[in-house]
Amino acid sequence: MRDRAEGAKHAAWGTLLFMLVAGVGVLGTSCHDGPTVADDISVSWSAMPERPVVGQLVVAEVTLRDGDARPVRGAHLECRGFMSHPGMAPITGAAAERADGVYEVRLQFTMAGDWIVLVTGSLPDGRTLNSRIDIANVQPPE
Repeated sequence: MRDRAEGAKHAAWGTLLFMLVAGVGVLGTSCHDGPTVADDISVSWSAMPERPVVGQLVVAEVTLRDGDARPVRGAHLECRGFMSHPGMAPITGAAAERADGVYEVRLQFTMAGDWIVLVTGSLPDGRTLNSRIDIANVQPPE
């Protein structure tokens, strides 16, 4: 009788272990089923003023073009700016489409120096966009 109870106990643990391993396997594969990154989209950046100054509003245009140089419409974009060294809080701005494939974002840099702006978002076809813009030498206020 005791052998049967031990056998049932081992079977229960074996079933639990199998479910745990199977669950981890499913989770591991589902992490790879996310959206595809759009690596065929070109991202260009222009800003006014061209040389940003701390505390002044910068109006930037992010232009998206596909592999055939056609405008990419209907994207949902966000820009997050980070200092090139750790320790500063990021700045953020949502980009709004203003023309065919041209998105406007407003940012205000909080410190002089070099910044990195990450343009991220989703495209109408479900792919994601990730692009890096280097902003050199944000000027101190005068």
